[in-house]
Formats: sequence, C-alpha cells, structure tokens
Amino acid sequence: MEKPHSLLSQLVQAYDQLKYALLEAQTFHPGHYGFPPIYYDIMEADPLRIGAFKRAFEQYDFEGKTVCEAGVGRLALSRHYLPKVKKAYLFESNPALFDFIKNEIAKNGWAHKVELIFEDAMQVELPEPVDFIIGEMMSIYCANEYQVQVFRHLRKHLKADGRLLPQKIINLAQLAHASFEEGHQHYPIFFAHHLPELLSTQQVVNTLDFYTVEATVVKTSIPILPLLSGEVNAVFLQSYVQVAEGCNFTGTDSLMPPTVCQLAERCQVTAGEEVLLHCEFEYGTSLDEARFWVEKKQ
Repeated sequence: MEKPHSLLSQLVQAYDQLKYALLEAQTFHPGHYGFPPIYYDIMEADPLRIGAFKRAFEQYDFEGKTVCEAGVGRLALSRHYLPKVKKAYLFESNPALFDFIKNEIAKNGWAHKVELIFEDAMQVELPEPVDFIIGEMMSIYCANEYQVQVFRHLRKHLKADGRLLPQKIINLAQLAHASFEEGHQHYPIFFAHHLPELLSTQQVVNTLDFYTVEATVVKTSIPILPLLSGEVNAVFLQSYVQVAEGCNFTGTDSLMPPTVCQLAERCQVTAGEEVLLHCEFEYGTSLDEARFWVEKKQ
C-alpha cells in the first residue's frame, strides 16, 4: 500500500499540471453530449453537493408527489427521492448514460413510475403539472450550462404551490491578481495552491431567482472597495446556491468551484479608493465569453 506522504508528494509535484485539469473535466462538449466519465465520478463522491439536495428532499414531503428532474446523469440525486414519489419525469441528453439509467431504474423497481425522456429538456412539454422540478445543470455564474433556460422552460409545468430545487443563486466577485497560461481565460480552484492574490472586499454581482428569471444576459456595474493596493488582472468568482430555504451549497471541486476569470484589461487600484467593476456575461455560454473590467470612479 502506498504511504500517505508518497501520495501527497505526487500531488504536490503535479500542482502545475493539475491547474487546468478540473476545467477540462468540467467542460461540457457537444460532441459527446455531456461530460467525461471522470466528472461523474467526481460529482458522485462529493458529500457537500449531494448533501445539500438530500437535506432539501428531507425538508419537503415527496410522498406520492409528481417530480420532474432535468439532467439526471447517473441518478446521484434521483435515487434519494424516487422511492417516495408517485411519478417522475427524468430528462437526460447524454447517450452514453442511457443504458445505465434504464438498468438502474429497472434494478430498483422504479420502472412503473418513471418516464425516461432522452431529449432536450427545453424542447419537451410535460403531460401534467408537477410538484417539484429538480435540476443541477449548474456552473459558476450559470455561465457554462443551461440551468436558467431549462428552468425557465419547465417551470410553466410547476403547480401553484410547487417547488423548484435549486431556488436561488447569488453570484459574488472580488478583485484579484493571478497568472494565466496562454489560451486560458479562466480556471476553477482545484487546490488552494491556485488561489489568486485577493485585493478587495467581496461584492454581490447579481441574484438569480429561478422562479422569476427571464433574461439570459447580465450587464451590471457594482462598486467594489480595494483593501490592498496593486495590479488587478482578474476577478475571483463564487456562486452561493440556495437549494431550498436553509439548505445551501457554496461550491466544491465537483460543482461550481470558486473560479478565477481574467479581466479584459489589467489596472492599478489603491487601497480605500472605491472602483466600479463592470460585468457582462450570458447564461449557458462560457466564461471565456464573459467580460469583466474595472473603471476608476471620477
């Protein structure tokens, strides 16, 4: 058996190579309709991610209810509520997972109450109203996946007293200085070794309410206070997720990790002199297409 310090040594030696490894694992690729198998392994081994949804499932009564879940993957969330529900409409668009999902549904005796829909969730109409709509197609700032668009389409099928899970996302930013390799505009934090130099307070960029959100493009400017003087060339992004009231998820390696994104232009800031952070991004595209820049107040 390998000694623990030997494994640690290997990780330390691989720090630089691993900087963008998580980004590659988490990148949705249209050519294979989903994510590489390693990313499903990472997600399913994440107790914080799954735990936030399990607590939400326990908070609400799923007994005899009708549920829709979009992007079920390998049923990491689904298996925690399927034993209780009366009916479940499960969406998945990755063909590599179809046989696995069918086998798991049959093996657990859920086939009589599950309708599998291997299509784009934004193109399908449900045949009845549902009590819950569940979806975890999230990414930092919802920039890389279609969480906003899918929930906006599906929520018309939600009963008047029904619930969305998750319900809200708060996007936050700090001014930072970081190094980027050529060809990369952003990277998620996999190890603390890759944290940037932080120079400002953390500010809320926007709050996304899934019950009401319509627009997919965000353009906003926020005042932000540098605590340290220096050059900023990046923003440190975080997304706080309210799965349900009191059931929160603030990002881990497997989902919505804190992420460093390059500014359009670098600039100097002075401690105590407030500046404006301008933000433009679109849900369901890529952080590489997002624009952040700093302007000094006049």
